[in-house]
Amino acid sequence: MTSKASQQHGIDFENTIHLALHGTPKKEYEKLIEGGYTAEFDIVKGIKNIDFNGSVKVTKSNTVSCGSIKRMYKHTSGDESVSFTMIIGYFKQVGNDKVYNTIYEFDIKPEHHSLLWSNIQLNTLKKYEEYVKSIPKTREAQLQNVDLWKEKRQTIYENEGQGIMKIAAKINDGNRRIQVTFNIKDLESIGIPCRKYTQEYRGIDLPHIQKNSSPRERNKK
Repeated sequence: MTSKASQQHGIDFENTIHLALHGTPKKEYEKLIEGGYTAEFDIVKGIKNIDFNGSVKVTKSNTVSCGSIKRMYKHTSGDESVSFTMIIGYFKQVGNDKVYNTIYEFDIKPEHHSLLWSNIQLNTLKKYEEYVKSIPKTREAQLQNVDLWKEKRQTIYENEGQGIMKIAAKINDGNRRIQVTFNIKDLESIGIPCRKYTQEYRGIDLPHIQKNSSPRERNKK
């Protein structure tokens, strides 16, 4: 399964959210925002009368994976900090369908920075990213670093603390990058403003079913 195919359920869910919020399909909406599909936010404040910045994610567990760790860090730190809403669709795989029983909204604000990141510094993340990207894209190098990247991450946590946001390295199948993950229950436990929808979300009846959306296939080594 290609990367694009494995991510299609997330794309489809995001499209559903766009239609519910402002009636414009995802692809058409992306033509209206700076950066298009690579924009910092999936939903941009001020476009189509939306009054918040939003990031849309899906998960079938309590763990949510995000993209660029540096971008996520900057959203809550310094001159580039900005409030945004994380919209998370929680699904269960039922046969070939994905069934979304719950949709969460978390309001992430700059004042939550220390809760999310503890005392981790941006320069620390940059250096860690440099290390990950420097690993040769060979199977041998991947195996040589399978424990080392975790040891380096643990050193960061010991020296600068560990918040809710977790550093995750992708060192497989030619990937050499870092991203960030977090746990939904952790966000709830530290008091991040949260709204949990189980019956209806902005006009979307729950459960919401994605038909013919097979389980993700992962490459086996």
